[in-house]
Amino acid sequence: MLITISAVFPLRDMEVVFSCMKIPVVPKASPETLPELATYLVPFASLFRRSTSRASVERYLTGLLTDLERKNCDTIAAAVAGTSTERLQHLLTDATWEPQALDQQRVTALVAQSPPQGLLLLDDTGLPKQGRSSVGVARQYAGTLGKVANCQVVVSAH
Repeated sequence: MLITISAVFPLRDMEVVFSCMKIPVVPKASPETLPELATYLVPFASLFRRSTSRASVERYLTGLLTDLERKNCDTIAAAVAGTSTERLQHLLTDATWEPQALDQQRVTALVAQSPPQGLLLLDDTGLPKQGRSSVGVARQYAGTLGKVANCQVVVSAH
């Protein structure tokens, strides 16, 4: 969303209207934890030693759930109240946590919530391609790029 800011400046008994450049407006996510996210994160809490890391995980995931066009530490920090770029960067680069343990807990939680007969997940992935020699290359929407581009689209079942 963009807004245009206009300012009126008096100049020798005349008014000059000055239109500034368009400035992006970033909607703010609530500083409150989403109840569903809080419930989901309970089994993961023990994987993060520090309370600040646990809070940063919640804020980071809240940011990933927003409809921001670009999702990185800067844009998430601007849109999600209660965090900063530095805290999110620290979580992703310097905080102590084990990715394998986190992934194992994620799978365990998924299995516990799955119906007895299991789940079938279908996923499409756009693979950017420059030429037209590969099968299925065409100008089509690629989610990995977030736009229409020359690519192949692969659908996989898990």
